[in-house]
Amino acid sequence: MPHGEGSAAWLREHGHVELAPVVANHPVTCLADAGFGNGRWAGFESLEAAVVAYADKRARQRLLPMDERFSVWRRKYTVAPAGSGKAWSEDRLADIRARADRLETVVCRLAGVDPAQVERLRWTARALVSARNGERL
Repeated sequence: MPHGEGSAAWLREHGHVELAPVVANHPVTCLADAGFGNGRWAGFESLEAAVVAYADKRARQRLLPMDERFSVWRRKYTVAPAGSGKAWSEDRLADIRARADRLETVVCRLAGVDPAQVERLRWTARALVSARNGERL
């Protein structure tokens, strides 16, 4: 099952049905979809979905600027195995990057911050460890 759909399925199976639609389309591949951009929130059906998608674009083990994330995606999606149908052309990658920049602009504007100001708060490290251990804060 693709990443976004699998995440949504896991949430439904664990009693968080209301969160499933918010995470279903968060992977970067959603920015490659032909229908992207027709919605109200930079191509997402809700503000919450846009925030989750933006967080996904910036976060790995640590928070990264879009340029670093896109260097990872450039390697991953422009050097796909021959015939896999997964490779993105440089033009397609540029279009996807423009969509990601639009997403970042919308979310940061609504939050009242500049993208350079986006950071993990101190409590997130403790929250992530607690979540991994099945604890509640």
